[in-house]
Amino acid sequence: MTVVNRTTNSIEIIWNNPIHGVRFYVALAKTSNSSSEPIGKIVPGNTTTSEITDLQAYTEYNVSVVAMNTNGTQLKTADVLVSTDEGGEY
Repeated sequence: MTVVNRTTNSIEIIWNNPIHGVRFYVALAKTSNSSSEPIGKIVPGNTTTSEITDLQAYTEYNVSVVAMNTNGTQLKTADVLVSTDEGGEY
């Protein structure tokens, strides 16, 4: 998984298709310093990119992708630590 863009409230990622028969992916972002629920976005199995939105500015997130195949097997990428942009005017 690779981060290709980030803004004050979003992170865009791409990844390789790890297995055949992926039904869908779930792109997840979870703040790195809290126990809050992750923010997730479900995308079809033929998609290998996602933009996770509604994030907080200048915040660190652990970002990952979970693939779900037709047998119900889940494969998860390693977490990548990403910070959203600071925002505001400079």
